[in-house]
Amino acid sequence: GSGALRDALARQLGISPDQIVVGNGADELITLIALAAFEPDDEIVMPHPSFEPYATGANIAGARTVQSPLAGYETDLGDMRRRVTPRTKAIFLCSPHNPATTIIRRHALLAFLDALGDDSPLVVLDEAYRDFVDDPEYPDGVSLLARYPRLLVLRTFSKIAGLAGLRVGYAIASLETIDRLNRVRAPYNVNRLGQVAALASLDDPEHAARTRTFVLQERAYLSAALERRGIAFAPSQANFMLVRVSDPGRVRDRLLRGGILVRDGAAVGFPGHLRITVGTREINERLLKLLDE
Repeated sequence: GSGALRDALARQLGISPDQIVVGNGADELITLIALAAFEPDDEIVMPHPSFEPYATGANIAGARTVQSPLAGYETDLGDMRRRVTPRTKAIFLCSPHNPATTIIRRHALLAFLDALGDDSPLVVLDEAYRDFVDDPEYPDGVSLLARYPRLLVLRTFSKIAGLAGLRVGYAIASLETIDRLNRVRAPYNVNRLGQVAALASLDDPEHAARTRTFVLQERAYLSAALERRGIAFAPSQANFMLVRVSDPGRVRDRLLRGGILVRDGAAVGFPGHLRITVGTREINERLLKLLDE
């Protein structure tokens, strides 16, 4: 399925189209991984908190989730490695992390993958927010596939291309891994409109570049403004920020009355925080003014 889109992605990434499977968003791909690989009583290691569908997919397959607490806002790879057992079927990594916004840097990721050895569990590296990273130590997961055949990389058109409602994500992995995912994939799993929009986004790199530049500039502006106010936040490498506030419910309601909708961090595993999307300069200035009240 999605032949034209897979061909276009393969040309951009310098790999075979047969190393790509397109899904109805990353959510479906996570479910396909679970259906293709997980069995009852398998152990699936993942950071906690993290993107909810990781655990949902494991539960659907009857596998057991093994949660590794974050070290503050950072993924604790040492703790995750210690939680790997002979029953571990897969490990989920999220970089930039959702919802903590932090990344796993190249040296740490390579050391972790090397420590897993040749008989590694499947390692799923979710790079949904990769286009907003400006840290030079951020690794490109696709470039690691030849060295680590048990690695699977998830990407999406929902973030940088703004196509979340059209549901187009894709997985990149070895030929064997993609073949197994295709065995449990429905034949017409991605709608035609979503495929056309994704192709159009690939043909318009200038739009992606403008979006990235805008997010990086406004994220830096917000970060500096929050620092001046003494407001703590995670060091974001995403298009949103996780901001610590003393009374999230009261602050959220104040922002809502001012026309700004944010998410309570408690809903994503971070009580005492608000998840705030990076907006335009006008909206960011209004946000800061409301926080000052």
